[in-house]
Amino acid sequence: MTRPARILVTGATGTVGSVILRALDAAGHQVHGVSRRGGAGPRQHTWRLGQEEPPPELRVPWDAVVHCAADTRWNLPYEQAEQANVEPLRGVLSLIGPETHLIHLSTSYATGLKGDISSHSPDAYRNSYEWSKATAERLVRATRDSADIVRFPIVMGARADGALDRFSGFFWLPASLCSGAVPALVGEKDGLMDIVSTEDIAAHVTRLIAAGPPAGHRLSILGRGKEAQRMEDVFETIRAALNSWRSANGVPLLERLPHVTPEQWNRFHLPFAEQHLDRAQLLRVTAFRAYQGYLSVTEPFDVTTQVADSKQALFLSMRLWAETHEGAARRIPQPWKERSAPAPAGAGGP
Repeated sequence: MTRPARILVTGATGTVGSVILRALDAAGHQVHGVSRRGGAGPRQHTWRLGQEEPPPELRVPWDAVVHCAADTRWNLPYEQAEQANVEPLRGVLSLIGPETHLIHLSTSYATGLKGDISSHSPDAYRNSYEWSKATAERLVRATRDSADIVRFPIVMGARADGALDRFSGFFWLPASLCSGAVPALVGEKDGLMDIVSTEDIAAHVTRLIAAGPPAGHRLSILGRGKEAQRMEDVFETIRAALNSWRSANGVPLLERLPHVTPEQWNRFHLPFAEQHLDRAQLLRVTAFRAYQGYLSVTEPFDVTTQVADSKQALFLSMRLWAETHEGAARRIPQPWKERSAPAPAGAGGP
C-alpha cells in the first residue's frame, strides 16, 4: 500500500497496541485507536469490544484494522477468556468488509501443548489464554478469505530504554523475586524463553501494511527461535537488572535462586507447601504454578521473522520496572517459614 491508509488499531492504549499506533502514525498513515476507556486525542475512541455495537464514528470504511485488544491473564475461567479474547474479534469482524486488510495479533503459545491450533479441547492448552487465542485464530481462518495472523512470544519494551506504556503480564516475575514469592527457579535446565521488543512487533505490522492484504492467510511468527535465551540466562538477566537498581539505591542485592526441576518441585516441594504454608504463601505458590509450563519449553518456536537479540531489551525493561515501581523493587525477600501450629488448649498461662 503506497498511499496513506485509514487504519483502526484496537487495544490502542495497551502495551503493544500503543506502540503500533505510534509507529503507523509515524509512517504517515491516518490512524485511529479504540479501547475500552478511550484515550487522549480526537482519533482515540471508546468501544467495549464484544459487549456493545461500534459507535457511529467507527462505522466507516477502513483500509486496515490491526486487532491488538486482548486480556493476557492466564488464569481466567474459560467463559471469561472467551468473552475477553474471542468476542472482541467477533465485534471487529462485524465492523469490517472483505476489502479491509485484517491483521490479527496472536501469541506464539496459541499452539498449546500439541503444537497447533486445531484442538477445541482446553486439555490441549496450558491455560485459558492459550485456548482463547487458538480459538480466535480458527475464527479468523474460518471467516476471512484474506488475513494476516501475527504470533509473538513474551514482550519487553523499547530496545533503547526499555520503555513500556504498561507493565503487566510477565512483570509479575520481578515483583515476586523481590518479595520472595518465587522460592526457586523451577524449570528445565535447557528451557528456552523467547522474547521480543514492542518495537519488533510494530515494525513488522508496519511492513505488513505496506505490503497490502495477502492472497489468503499469512502467518508471521516473530522471535529468536533457536537463538532464544536459556531460562537460566533470562533469570540472571532479570536479577542483574534488579540488582543494578537495588545497588544504586542502597537495597540488599537479590541472591541467585536454586534450580529445581518441575518433577522435584511437584513431588517434594509442592506437597510440603500445601501442608505447611499459610494462605498468603499458598496463593503465591498457586500463581507461580501458572508459569512453570513456560519455564520448561525446550523446543524453539519455528519463527518466520527472526528479531535481534533481546537480552538488552529485557535488562532495560526490568531496570525501568524497578525505577517506576520503587515500593515493590525495594522489598526484601523473606524466607518461607512453616506456619505455626495452634497452641494446645490451656497453654500460655492461667
